[in-house]
Amino acid sequence: MSSNNPHRKQVEDDLKSEIAQVMKDNPGLNAEAALTQAAQKLLKNNPFVPPSGCPVNTLPNELLAYIFYLGMKMQEETEEMGDDDDDEDIFDDFDMQDVDDDDESSGDAMDIDDKPEHGKGTSTPDEKEDSDSDSDDDSVFEPEPPFQVLVSHVCSRWRQVSVNEPSLWTVLKFNVGYSPDAIKNFIERSKGLPLDIVIDASASGEHYHDHDDGDEEVYEVTAAGTTLARHLSKDDTTVIFDTIIPLAQRWRLFDMQTSEYETMFYAMNRLKEVPSAPLLETLQLYQYDDQSEELEVGTFTPAEFREPVLLFNGNAPKLSALGLWGVHIDWDASLSFLSGLHDIELAYHFNDVRPSFATFAAMLQASPELKTLSLCGSGPAAPTKEWGSDPISVPSLTDLVLAQHDVEYIVTLFPLLHLPNVRHLALDFDGSDCTTFVETLAAPHNKEKRSLLEGLEHLKIGGLPSNMASQKTMLKQLANLKSLNLHCFGQDELNMFEALVASAKTAEVLLPNLEALTTRNLDSKQVRGYLEARKRAGKPIARLAMSCQDEVEDKDARWFESNLEDFQRFEPSDSEEELVELDDDEEDDL
Repeated sequence: MSSNNPHRKQVEDDLKSEIAQVMKDNPGLNAEAALTQAAQKLLKNNPFVPPSGCPVNTLPNELLAYIFYLGMKMQEETEEMGDDDDDEDIFDDFDMQDVDDDDESSGDAMDIDDKPEHGKGTSTPDEKEDSDSDSDDDSVFEPEPPFQVLVSHVCSRWRQVSVNEPSLWTVLKFNVGYSPDAIKNFIERSKGLPLDIVIDASASGEHYHDHDDGDEEVYEVTAAGTTLARHLSKDDTTVIFDTIIPLAQRWRLFDMQTSEYETMFYAMNRLKEVPSAPLLETLQLYQYDDQSEELEVGTFTPAEFREPVLLFNGNAPKLSALGLWGVHIDWDASLSFLSGLHDIELAYHFNDVRPSFATFAAMLQASPELKTLSLCGSGPAAPTKEWGSDPISVPSLTDLVLAQHDVEYIVTLFPLLHLPNVRHLALDFDGSDCTTFVETLAAPHNKEKRSLLEGLEHLKIGGLPSNMASQKTMLKQLANLKSLNLHCFGQDELNMFEALVASAKTAEVLLPNLEALTTRNLDSKQVRGYLEARKRAGKPIARLAMSCQDEVEDKDARWFESNLEDFQRFEPSDSEEELVELDDDEEDDL
């Protein structure tokens, strides 16, 4: 270390000062003893010197339990964002039998390796492919254990604290290979708290591990895995509902995903048996299949599952979030609990199983605090000529998703929605020319002097085929936009981006208040050219996110990192389910 190092000089000055003070307070000390005391004082609170013992063991049980709870929530949030897709099967490969605390005699906590953080990447698609190839060579799949299970096996004290904290055991997840013993232990440890029920009965190509039924005393990840494309059997589903139906009075969330409507229909008829769900706040039923064509005019099949079902005897007074993806219910009878909602997601419903316009309107108007409305290949049933002309006013709505609609259908529906306070809009259309819809978006509502576009702060476009004239009209109205998420799905969306680039080279920059940009199907040269033009025009963008599937040259990555507040790469998703979530993240960033 150079003698001119300012840090070394600071340490020397502090040490001299401390030695002088020690000798002043203790005149009888010799220089060596004074040096020793001075050094001990300086190092006492030094963050670079490890403390003696294990400080975490001095924390009270209540605080330690709360730390465990926060760790569990962080893991859940990470999984929801898709960073740990393979970790969703939380009970796989863990023997949930209680361990013998005598084997954990030490009260000191062991060191646990932290999960590596995801840094911002600058890799090209080729580099990513190499990385993927490396991971494919590793045939052993080791899912990350649930955080609460992990901490319960660190030491005897941590086990005692975690097992006796009921808030750590309230999420019951059922999927291929789930452990009934695990579920039993979670239920017992939850001690009567509200429960979140998550059932994944969809077909899966993920790695799956058979459970070891031996008398293991610790949770252990099996050493080998087998790739299977399967889902929960009928017997599995029956056992699951036999387990959870008696707990229905405690349900806070019910989330089920299926690939076969027969399974969903069975589940709905079991939910029909439930007399009430007094604590239920979130209901999500997702049926995944390929029937997404001509939804506005098609007919639901198979016919034997078409009968609408009334869930919970129409009694779910606390329900605030509803998601029905390819799943229909008895809409009219369900109005008794389809009220007071904050979030509504309707997706992929054939016209003959959709709610009538009157029922759809009643559902919205009965929810005066509705924040999010997502209509993806769903909405009120046609024929549209029977809808009338009276608009549905929802002044509370701030987040709107419109996706995969027939153009004539959405052009008729949109003017009947009076949504004066929408700030987040997500659009995803492909195939048909949406020019008339874009023109409808840009037109003032008959109850307003301005269009919905003029109030937007966040916009996501997953696909919007339209002509350049309508696009420019739309872009000119987005003066208040703070973030744009643009997927250049085809030439029309690329034309929209090029219009933004061209405007940045003039005195009238489109989207003058734009702060954050997310792109897909654009390379770094195209994006950098736009950002540089905005910077020269005095309208710089602060944050950029680019798809990992798009090429980013090293020189451009360095420019982004040097000239932006934040530059990120992301794994794109084709799921409309994430349209609003991505916009919410953008709002948090702002």
